[in-house]
Amino acid sequence: MYSGDAPLGAANPRIKQLRRLSGRRSSRLEEGAFIIEGAVLVREALAAGVALQSVFVDADRTDLVHEFEALATDLTVVSSGVLGSVLPTVAPQPVCAVASIGVAVEPAAIAARAAATQRPVVVLVDVADPGNVGTLLRAAESSGCVGMVLAGTSVDLFNPKVVRSSAGSVFRMAVAVETSTVAVLDAFSEAGVPSLAAVAGGGVVHLQAVELGGAVAIVLGNEAHGLATETIAACESAVTIAMDGPTESLNVAMAGTVLCFEALRRRLATPQFTGRRGGEPPA
Repeated sequence: MYSGDAPLGAANPRIKQLRRLSGRRSSRLEEGAFIIEGAVLVREALAAGVALQSVFVDADRTDLVHEFEALATDLTVVSSGVLGSVLPTVAPQPVCAVASIGVAVEPAAIAARAAATQRPVVVLVDVADPGNVGTLLRAAESSGCVGMVLAGTSVDLFNPKVVRSSAGSVFRMAVAVETSTVAVLDAFSEAGVPSLAAVAGGGVVHLQAVELGGAVAIVLGNEAHGLATETIAACESAVTIAMDGPTESLNVAMAGTVLCFEALRRRLATPQFTGRRGGEPPA
């Protein structure tokens, strides 16, 4: 609850913490915390049961002070403009929160869930752009994937841009982080889940890839270099998205989205499908 104390200024240690968490991955790891920016995302986090350490609201937004006073156990009001000076968003946000990083999920657990549900998992290998990771989280959740694995040197899951561009999916999706791509692929192989490498050319056309009809690890590579030859060879098969134009390839977020929704299309066509179909409201 809000204590009624004077708004915090930019020099306050708690504001300096926001600056650290919004900038450095090492700070997020050391403190076991990350930043959530904007009223919409803070509401999404609360609804998803994310453990919020504190919520900060701009003093000029009394409406939001009253709203989050009723929702958050630790509410701090900050001087006008302070959040805009420390948060990385281009458009200043009047609300942010510090959230605790939860317990790590193992790739084997996600692989087991894929096998049990016969649904896909997205595996990102060395994907560097946080906007792409956030977009793929959103696409994976909305298409019914059971999780994601960040492999190799992929970007920090709790990078502020990943959190923003995921539109709340980062709070709900099971995500594992593993530096060894070999270990990730081994975990899926041991669970009986085939790995499908997305390649720009030479793979099975995605509309014909039988793996997309059930449990599968959709493996996507780095924006500039794609997947390494040895990673492709370690996968059971490779897939190429059919295109009708001179474009050489798709952005990794677009390619992953196409494959995720092709997998959904296959499930929609089965009589036993139990998820949401287009036009149906959420439960």
